[in-house]
Amino acid sequence: MFKQLLIPLDRSPLAEQAVGRAAALARAADASVDLVLVHEPFGTPLDVGLESYVDDLADEQRYLEGVASELRSGASVHVTCALVRGAASEMICERAKQVDADLIVMTSHARTGFGRMWLGSVADAIVRNATIPVLMLRPVERASERQAAKSLFKHVLVPFDGSSLAAEAVGPATDIARASRADLTLLRVIAPVPLLSAFDVTVPLAYPPLVPDEAATSEVMREAQTELDAIARRVHDEHQLTVTAEVVVSERIAPSIIDYARAHDVDLIAMCTHGRGATRLLVGSVADALLRGSDVPILLRRPARTAVESAVFSGASAA
Repeated sequence: MFKQLLIPLDRSPLAEQAVGRAAALARAADASVDLVLVHEPFGTPLDVGLESYVDDLADEQRYLEGVASELRSGASVHVTCALVRGAASEMICERAKQVDADLIVMTSHARTGFGRMWLGSVADAIVRNATIPVLMLRPVERASERQAAKSLFKHVLVPFDGSSLAAEAVGPATDIARASRADLTLLRVIAPVPLLSAFDVTVPLAYPPLVPDEAATSEVMREAQTELDAIARRVHDEHQLTVTAEVVVSERIAPSIIDYARAHDVDLIAMCTHGRGATRLLVGSVADALLRGSDVPILLRRPARTAVESAVFSGASAA
């Protein structure tokens, strides 16, 4: 279960949208919250004037302490805060290490679609460099969504792709499901196994129509279902959660995941990254399509191996 949540702020209403849901999670998990605001000056005190520089820092500190005070009184959770200076993504990840955070909660700054929310942004660097899970929330634009954005989750979906990396998302997804008392669904979408057939090799660029091998596809489904059922039983036995395991056959993997999420009122999708940025979350275009097409928050977890390698590399570089 999460014990320390970190919320990066930048004095924008959009960033503040993460506070409500993070507070709900912290209260449910009996966790603490740390607020961090990174001061990124456009120049040195000599460039902008010492008095102006000091005033800016004082304003940011007052803002941060004001949010912390409201959170303490409104959510009844333990809150700390820090104003730090430097490159935003680096300082946020560093602050997470300092306070021993186990989850970063933030709102995306999407402007051209959910699948492009990290392109060239601070969030992209955080996702690539953070050694802990990152809960990326969608911007709330309609009044009807505001209350839901401050509540706990109800149904968490974990897509599997058959790799051991995908299974690593189960841990943080389970933690959020436990705190929220949410249902958990493990979903595997498999492509139909094609039936081998002869085609005319004398005709250039002639491709035979895909004819599924029903027997082979059924066998792949059975194996996938057995694997997911075993994981579901283990999670249920350990945490007493309602866990469902589903296998769907479709050539359109990402749209099938999105359709399932919409049809079953999923309000959080948990995925494991491959440590190479947001476009490599599952299998290239599948992840990008999920990010662009889904309208629910995304919980991102870097594989443990990649996170350790990153930390070692960073330590070596610093030395």
